[in-house]
Amino acid sequence: MTKPKGRGDDVKYVVWKPPVRLEFLSLASPTVRPVQRSNTLSRMMRPSRDSLDSFEHASDAFPTTASHIHANYHPISFQSLGKSAGAYTLYAPTQDERDEWRRKMKEAVAATKAAQAENSVFSVETITSDTASSQDTPAHHPGLVTGRISCTLPFAANDGRELIAIGSEDGVWIGDPRYPESIQRVISLRLVTQLAYLSAFGFFVFLADKSLYAIGIESVVPTNNEDPTRPPFGLQKLNDDDKAVRFFSVGRQDRRTLILYMVKKGLDSVFRVLEVLTTARDHGVLSILQDSAGTRFKVGRDFFIPSDSYDLLFLKSKVCILCPSRFEIMDLSGFASVTIPQEDDLRRLGKRPASSKPIAMFRIREGEFLLCYDEYGLYVDKRGDPSRSPPIIEWEGVAVHAAWHPPYVLLFGDSFIEVRHVESGRLAQVITGHAVRCVWDGRGVVRPEGQDEFDDPRTPRIHAVLEGSETSAISTRLSPQFGAHSRSVPRRQHVVVLNPTERLVVPGTRYSPSLLSVADTLPPYVP
Repeated sequence: MTKPKGRGDDVKYVVWKPPVRLEFLSLASPTVRPVQRSNTLSRMMRPSRDSLDSFEHASDAFPTTASHIHANYHPISFQSLGKSAGAYTLYAPTQDERDEWRRKMKEAVAATKAAQAENSVFSVETITSDTASSQDTPAHHPGLVTGRISCTLPFAANDGRELIAIGSEDGVWIGDPRYPESIQRVISLRLVTQLAYLSAFGFFVFLADKSLYAIGIESVVPTNNEDPTRPPFGLQKLNDDDKAVRFFSVGRQDRRTLILYMVKKGLDSVFRVLEVLTTARDHGVLSILQDSAGTRFKVGRDFFIPSDSYDLLFLKSKVCILCPSRFEIMDLSGFASVTIPQEDDLRRLGKRPASSKPIAMFRIREGEFLLCYDEYGLYVDKRGDPSRSPPIIEWEGVAVHAAWHPPYVLLFGDSFIEVRHVESGRLAQVITGHAVRCVWDGRGVVRPEGQDEFDDPRTPRIHAVLEGSETSAISTRLSPQFGAHSRSVPRRQHVVVLNPTERLVVPGTRYSPSLLSVADTLPPYVP
């Protein structure tokens, strides 16, 4: 998009916006009537004061002489996604020219989508779309998940079955992802926002209505493999009644299985450390929480940071706390912390530290990390200093969540997912949708020491939710009371898994390059 500067022979066209990528372009319906008056066209050519969404731009190709006062100008509108998202309208002097523009643009968009489908890194497979809102559906319905879905978690039951847990504002559902009708509610607590499963100990941890709970897997998924000598692990609350838990994280460090959760105290973020024990050992324990099944939670020393926070990531020997404008690296042995990167480093790179929101940190190899902000990524070394030249990857959109499937990083925005190769930083794939949310990023499952489900890069490790307005399948399965005669139509949520395609090849060989890279020039990814 350009803007003319100057007049007559001195006119120059200044780039007003970067080129719109075809992956982010969609055409509007051609039913808009032609514009007949030049003063109306001039008024439409001016940018709106409200937002770019109503900005309409026309070229200088249509002069406002008397001979053009009553000319018809045929609009062509399109919508772009990304940081420069907005609706734009251009004008053609004839309908035939407008139709030719539309045909060429549709062909280009279709060709780009076909190329991406053929060379895609991930394929999207629906786990379940049988969802509805709480108000417009019955409380219990086979295979139906009600309420806004916030988290999912694949896990293996004691009898070896591969199942999925789904958390929503109405509780927790569990079932076989291959048979969506098997999914049923097993926990009825409200406002479930996080799920985790400690397979070595056989219990779930979940956050519901700002309270942290644990429950044994046999209490929600009974099997014939239950240890008869071990009593059932019933529902147990892990936090104090007067403390509202904002979030929690599970992981393993120094041969210890840990649960960390955060509560707010004034402006500070206070973290409590729980270690999961299976024996009655006491090593300077402050207190012990114990259930009837003998599982113990050793309450360790609390620590705090003088800031708000919204996530915690387990690293190899430390933890990373995501704060509004910085990454805080904390050593749990001495509770010493350091902030990365330095604000001066960001300023030298042309970034404003106060407006850069951290969303994830990934260890891409020994001694090198990728810090993911909402609008860009930054390569750093183990000291937090920029490690490459240039060290910045600019995202196409504004991300609210990031996930890591080596050698690709996935950035989740509201209307699309961008997939980038970690070595080149280039765009490999775009997955579009409406109200896109990441509900599982590979974390939350702590397996016995020495086991890693993600050794094979072909193993899926990312789930997402895409919202849509299709409700026919739900309406036909419900009674008329909750179907066509309900006062409002619930928005349908599609829970999907991002399956790696053949472009994520077997370990030990070169990983596939991005679509914008050449295989011979792209360095191989070495974890």
